[in-house]
Amino acid sequence: MEPHSIAQIAARFYSLCSAVLKERGYSDDTETENWRNPDPADFVGTNPLTKQKVVAEFKLTLSSHVRPTYINQAISALLGRKAWFKDAQLLLIISTSLPAVWMNTANAAGIDIVWDLAKLLSEASQTKVFPELHSFLTDVGVADLGTLGEAPNAMAQTSVLIPSPPSKKGAQLCTEIQNVPDGRPGWRGFEDVCVNAIKHLFGDQFGGWQEQSQSDEGFHRRDFLVRLRPQHDFWISLAHDFRSRYVVFEFKNYDDPIGQNQIYSTEKYLFTTALRAVCFIIARKGASNEAYRAASGALREAGKLILIISANDLCEMLEGSDRGEEPEILLYSLLDQVLTKMLR
Repeated sequence: MEPHSIAQIAARFYSLCSAVLKERGYSDDTETENWRNPDPADFVGTNPLTKQKVVAEFKLTLSSHVRPTYINQAISALLGRKAWFKDAQLLLIISTSLPAVWMNTANAAGIDIVWDLAKLLSEASQTKVFPELHSFLTDVGVADLGTLGEAPNAMAQTSVLIPSPPSKKGAQLCTEIQNVPDGRPGWRGFEDVCVNAIKHLFGDQFGGWQEQSQSDEGFHRRDFLVRLRPQHDFWISLAHDFRSRYVVFEFKNYDDPIGQNQIYSTEKYLFTTALRAVCFIIARKGASNEAYRAASGALREAGKLILIISANDLCEMLEGSDRGEEPEILLYSLLDQVLTKMLR
């Protein structure tokens, strides 16, 4: 029951953007230009209008309220290409609507061309790639396809650009997770590093954290109750669709995939009437088929959403965040699997 990976979804977006550029007359010299570059560009070609070399960075975001830090990362990465492509035009393509203040900020930083979602779709509409691109963006949950031109106000207040070297915090946290012993000896260390990882990835979407201590089949265990303060569209839709003001996180450092009993015990701590109907279980080894069926039953019968994230999933989100990839991409995939595979 593995979701599509962040890398696979992002690679599909990159492929479609490259196809649009090629059909709009840009040559594709990416492979020949990147072979000696230790930090390869997403696309290298020649602008058919100016005849200049173009280096492009593609940024997939699923929210109309994209994190400013991710835009900064994309711009910083693109500016770094100047070391290899000194006279090239820099092109940023991003899958959300950008307000003028961010367009101006990118241009002032040295980005020559910016295609936001409206511009990307406008260019794609003149190619045979358009139906496939539009279908892909719809499937992965890009939020503002129906509101093009309505740049989100939340972003308009933030125009500070601080180019910086790529972060390694996500990879460091992943290493810490992998170094924690499996099972009972590592339960406390696993919970501590997972809390730090969740705060690193999603802390801007939550209010305070409230710790709740419990016991689970001989394991001393803590769960955490967080109050949603959503800005990203994934968390906004989660709060709206499941009538949740709070989200529960549980951490299970078991030697084996968790089973249905762990789902049943978790379900007891969810209360739809208290606006606490969503739980993320961070299970080191993932979950058994029986556990997934039990989680599906909890949603079908009681409206309680339980999403299971393995340590590998968590590491993928952490390492992706270092590259400026949204962790919500994987969460959308997990949620889609639960909803589309649920039986009557």
